[in-house]
Amino acid sequence: MDKLSLVALLDEDKEMVLANIARDRSLPSAQAALEKEIDRVMYRYVEACDDVAARDSAQHILQAMKDTLPLMDAVGEAKQWKQTYEAPGAGKLKLGGLTAAALLIGAALVLASVAGVLIAGRLTGALTFLKALLPAVLGCAALFFAGIRAAKPKKQAGGNAEIPTRTEFLADGEKVWHCLRGAMLLADGQLDRIRQQNAAANQGRDLNAAGGSLPGGALELFAELLESAYAAGSDGGEQAEAIRFYLHKAQVDVLDFAPGRESWFEFLPAGGEGTIRPALVSEGKLIKKGLASKQR
Repeated sequence: MDKLSLVALLDEDKEMVLANIARDRSLPSAQAALEKEIDRVMYRYVEACDDVAARDSAQHILQAMKDTLPLMDAVGEAKQWKQTYEAPGAGKLKLGGLTAAALLIGAALVLASVAGVLIAGRLTGALTFLKALLPAVLGCAALFFAGIRAAKPKKQAGGNAEIPTRTEFLADGEKVWHCLRGAMLLADGQLDRIRQQNAAANQGRDLNAAGGSLPGGALELFAELLESAYAAGSDGGEQAEAIRFYLHKAQVDVLDFAPGRESWFEFLPAGGEGTIRPALVSEGKLIKKGLASKQR
């Protein structure tokens, strides 16, 4: 990997993240999948990063990302569910006290009508027929009433209470991925700024250490004095030697321009080559660039 970054590590797991979200698109499940992936990126980054400050910063940034990553912008679909209620014993006959009494009375009346016809079988008149028919009709009505009562479902508690509904939000895999990747890009940008700040601070410490016992700003002052001494020519030679000796005791070398030292100097176009201001070097490290003339 050319450059260690959170986004590069995340992109390696894109297919896996999308597959995990596709298996269960509910928001809690999608949130859990993203948190798991952030942990994976964190562990791999910490393992591969050599910068202690960057590792610590990445851990804090990714932990904060887990706690604040929003998913409502990644909703792709919403479903509504309505709960249904089925009374216990639905579909079965319900024999209450009134129902059982009507059933017994109806059966007794039907049996009585049949018995009456058998007993009075020798009578063939209309009166005998009516006497037999009336109990049968009443018995059938009682049986019909008992059947209706037995088959009628019981009323639910609460009367005409509204059946509750539930709305379920489903995450869109691509939207979720873009949310996570955008957050990783922001985290990488923050880590880059932290690296730059640490590098600047380390460079300042290196310069102070290279300057030995010199107070702050002394290098700039000596550089200006050397430039003035070099501009004075032979009249400034004694001053330049005194400054050179003082800086040497502070472990700072004063070097004139020479082939191979181009990176230590800035150049001005001129008719010939020469040193305008020498470079300041400590233990082989440049601490203050010099200024030289370069032939046009």
